[in-house]
Amino acid sequence: MKVALIHATTTALKPIEKAFQKAAPEIELLHFMDTHLLTMMEKSGGLTPEIIRRFSALVNLAAESDAKCIQLTCSAFNNITSILQPMHDVKLFRSDEAMLDEALAYERIGLISTVKETPVALMSYLREKKPDCIIESLVDPGIIHLLFQGRIDEHDERVRNMIQQMDGKVDVIVLSQYSMDHIAHQVQTSVPILTAPQATVNRCIDYLKNHS
Repeated sequence: MKVALIHATTTALKPIEKAFQKAAPEIELLHFMDTHLLTMMEKSGGLTPEIIRRFSALVNLAAESDAKCIQLTCSAFNNITSILQPMHDVKLFRSDEAMLDEALAYERIGLISTVKETPVALMSYLREKKPDCIIESLVDPGIIHLLFQGRIDEHDERVRNMIQQMDGKVDVIVLSQYSMDHIAHQVQTSVPILTAPQATVNRCIDYLKNHS
């Protein structure tokens, strides 16, 4: 059984592969990537026709690969699923969908992001599902690029600082990027910290069981 994964950064590869290996090693993962998409998004500040065309090309390839579902792994592009899903029979999953559904059990939700464009995509989903939810957001724009430069310790420290700033102000903390998954175990907080990879994999597995 195949699951197609669409990436806009290399930093999402390890967290999602690790989560699938832990929960369902028998699933074959097909990776489709365009690392220029994030640069384009950062320059434009949102989805543009060119971004949609490039992303659509990845989805087309994934849909032709006999995958049972297509999973996005970059949260900044999640709103594109509503544009592309009507064009395909295969199911497209947002990168954050399962994690955000867990977050909706709480009244005050704190978002931690390392890409400036991410909170908009997450907030729109949360408010569509639960209009009265209270959302706090902290962003350290662009520090995901520290990972591309091998400056992992600096990246992690700045994320931990945001988590500590958010702790106590909300009922749950959401780490928006897959690349922050490992940091959840590095900090002590008074509220739960949610990350996307394992929740995402669990939802994919449930979907595959019900549509096999």
